[in-house]
Amino acid sequence: MRFARRKVEAGLLTDFYSQSEQQKAQIVIVEGAVASGKTTLLHCFTEEISSSGALVLTAIGSRAERTHPFGVLSQLCHGVHDRELRTWADSQVTALLSQDTPNQEPVPMRQTTARIAGSLCSALQERAAGRTIVIAIDDVHHADAPSLQILLYLLRRFRSEKLLVLISEWIVTSPAHPTFRAELLRQPNCHRILVQPLSVAEVAEVLTEHVDEPTAARIAPAYHEVCGGNPLLLRGLVEDGLLHAVGDEQALPPTPRTEESFRQAVFACLYRWGHRTIAVTRALAVLGVRADPALVGELVGIRPARVERIVRSLVQSRLLCDGRLRHPAIRAAVLETQPLEDRLDMHLHAAQLLHDNGADATEVSQHLIVADKIPGQWAISVLHSAGTQACADDRVEFALQCLELAQRECRQEPLRASLTLSLARETWHRDPSAAARHLTPLKKAVRDGFLERQDALTVALYFFWHNRSEEARELLTRLQSSSGAPGSDEAAHQTALEHFQQWLHTGIQVPSWGLTAASVASDPNATTPGWVTTPGWVTALAHGNSALRDGLHDKAAEWAGQALAALRLSDTTLGDVQFALSTLIHVGRPHQAEVHCEYFLNEARARRATTWEGLFTATKATIALRRGALQDAVDLAQQALRLLSTRSWGVTIGLPFSVQLLALTGLGRHDEGERLLRQAVPNGMFECPSGLRYLHARGHHHLAINNPQDAYQDFHRCGELMQKWSLDLPEIVPWRSDLAQAHIHLNRRDEARALVLEQLSMPGGNGPRIRGMSLRVLAATEDIEDRPALLNEAVGLLRSCGEQAELACALAEFSRVHQELGSFHAARTLGLEALRTAQECGAERPHRLARHTLGLLDSPQTVEAEGMEPLSDAERRVAALAATGCSNREIASRLFITVSTVEQHLTRAYRKLNVKQRSELPRFLADLEDPRARVRDRTAQNDPRPLALGAHTDDSMHTAAFCGSVWVNGGSPNGK
Repeated sequence: MRFARRKVEAGLLTDFYSQSEQQKAQIVIVEGAVASGKTTLLHCFTEEISSSGALVLTAIGSRAERTHPFGVLSQLCHGVHDRELRTWADSQVTALLSQDTPNQEPVPMRQTTARIAGSLCSALQERAAGRTIVIAIDDVHHADAPSLQILLYLLRRFRSEKLLVLISEWIVTSPAHPTFRAELLRQPNCHRILVQPLSVAEVAEVLTEHVDEPTAARIAPAYHEVCGGNPLLLRGLVEDGLLHAVGDEQALPPTPRTEESFRQAVFACLYRWGHRTIAVTRALAVLGVRADPALVGELVGIRPARVERIVRSLVQSRLLCDGRLRHPAIRAAVLETQPLEDRLDMHLHAAQLLHDNGADATEVSQHLIVADKIPGQWAISVLHSAGTQACADDRVEFALQCLELAQRECRQEPLRASLTLSLARETWHRDPSAAARHLTPLKKAVRDGFLERQDALTVALYFFWHNRSEEARELLTRLQSSSGAPGSDEAAHQTALEHFQQWLHTGIQVPSWGLTAASVASDPNATTPGWVTTPGWVTALAHGNSALRDGLHDKAAEWAGQALAALRLSDTTLGDVQFALSTLIHVGRPHQAEVHCEYFLNEARARRATTWEGLFTATKATIALRRGALQDAVDLAQQALRLLSTRSWGVTIGLPFSVQLLALTGLGRHDEGERLLRQAVPNGMFECPSGLRYLHARGHHHLAINNPQDAYQDFHRCGELMQKWSLDLPEIVPWRSDLAQAHIHLNRRDEARALVLEQLSMPGGNGPRIRGMSLRVLAATEDIEDRPALLNEAVGLLRSCGEQAELACALAEFSRVHQELGSFHAARTLGLEALRTAQECGAERPHRLARHTLGLLDSPQTVEAEGMEPLSDAERRVAALAATGCSNREIASRLFITVSTVEQHLTRAYRKLNVKQRSELPRFLADLEDPRARVRDRTAQNDPRPLALGAHTDDSMHTAAFCGSVWVNGGSPNGK
């Protein structure tokens, strides 16, 4: 690999060499941090001057040979291609070692050592033969003292010789050989060169070996950011990048890779220091931002002053930046150097130290989690506190880790029960099926009395969710029996239990929602338990629920909107949010409900609460279904099912299943519906609202495949459950009109008529959607001549509430009735509108019925019966534009014909349609092609005749009375 040339430093060395050639001996100390490039600089320079004829002697100091006398001296002599010099050095060193142990200080010199040094001087002068002698010692701080004694002797004797001494040394506060260094620095010909880390420009120079210069200049800052200019670390980055190179144009990735080569480079840097530096570096990696010298020293047993010196060395080597290891990959590599058990013990010790020094619970818990054990029971409360805070901050994974460790190590049963419940709640956010493993210990905790009443109700709710209704009832029965005599608090608690059981049939079951909304919403005048707070939105939901039951839709929508504006998504409010959204859909505010639903859905995604995301996605699917967007409903329901497994949905699986089944039925994809029905569902599903929706959807599927007896069974069971649960509101599920359709298929018209009339008389039965659906079904029970009036009103109501699929069915049936009665003009108009509406929403049945009716109308017999000729294509195009209000000149311009031709076509169209003026065209003309055909020419309120194709009610009417339910579908979007 190519390295930066170090032009400034290399230039200084060249100057000093030139001076030494003039018999002015020079001493150069090359200083730098660990892995700063000192060795590379010396090696490149000595290689260059060797070719110029200099006598070069090299040696490398080593920590392993520091105590071996004359080790460096032997290297210097053996580095020369002169057998006699090597033999002489070996014999002299052997003789010296056999006589006496050399001094460990490089300045005091024994007489025998001086004699050998003198002989070495003579030998070097003889072999140099006038050449410049260059002595280069790398890492002199690891050199042995006797060798340095002889080096100082040579320097004193060779002051006027051709001599250049190059030594490299770390930058340290306390030199390894202080007396030796002092002797060098006092020499007038001694110089120091500081090798700095690589700059960004020098990093770019290195990278040009593998990429072009513009690319190197562009990516160099990123590489410099990771390595800090440390050449050894840079080499690791380059090698890792080359392993992933594809092609020659870009051999290095723009973002540095920190893989095996980089990790090995970190190891190489680290192990060039002593064990204390390694220990401090490991402590820095463990402590992270809390790594101050005092704490590090206490963790590894080193005095803070020494820790500070070590830290400075690490900073100089660019491993540290701002007091921390500069990159996560460096931290990971440092931690790998420590045996696992030792590392875990260090984390445990760090947790204890941080706790003793008043650190935050989250910081302490991070170390406890890594260690996977606790040093004492004090750590339980720390983990609990950290887990609670993590829950509030939506750091679910960390919260689960804290709670799991605390729950596993806790020895106090009440606290253990509370931890288990918290753990179940947080697990439920991500995967309700994973939370099921905590149910058995929670059940025992309730039996032992270790949980508060509200928490015990939450546990019962979990059992309902996971289809364990018998155990849930057992817990509720236990709570009822433990309430004691009906005192003030106990009576309130008993009321809360009753409201809780009712809420199970009216809203989504979610953990820890507190019963506040359930209690007040069920009975605004009920006494709220003393242990339950009553926020403002609870009162709003109570009034909204009361208005919904009384059929006061505008009031219900107003209260639900106020509640949603005040609610903030949490465990305790999720049920209330769902209840308010349901209310808005029940009372015909789908657009408003969709806005709020999208807001809460985005929040659930941001907080990575998969369960919440699945619930709100299913809610969006329900809204799409109610608006007639059948394919969107299928897609959203499938998306909800992908977010959570079938097991995780529990008893609420009926929610996405029913939406998908109803939409598939409306689209005519009955085979897919059959496959969906073959999937097993929990029995407990039929004890909650999602079961009602499932029965409702399955019943309409049976009707669509001509299986009215099974449809009757499903609708009848749905009605029984709603009456049993005191939930018999047509806005939730209009089961009477559904059941009436089954009766009609079974040729029992009287029973069907009685059911529809009963539904119309109920609170909420006169809402636009429910009344429109009811009248459409009621018309099928009447004689043919009595049906138009009912269908006319049904069409107007369904058009006003935006119920597209139901409108398409009503229009198709209205068209068929007119065709049977011989009103062919109206039949064609209504049939084409039904066809267009069915195409827009994808409803298969009304589309098929409308096509069949139009086919009959276009037959020769029908044309003859009508006593008129069919319009030609040209006449139809002209009439269509005229019906939208275009002038003859505008029509001529658009169709590229003359005004005279337009007048001729219109005259023939008037005659064939039997109309006298332009304003009558929209009523009789079927195929309006211009967008302005949607302009209203009259409303159903002012004209008893059916609205013509293209006419519509005011937009406010579309958004004013859209009836629907998030949790219980209030009717099939496709009618049958």
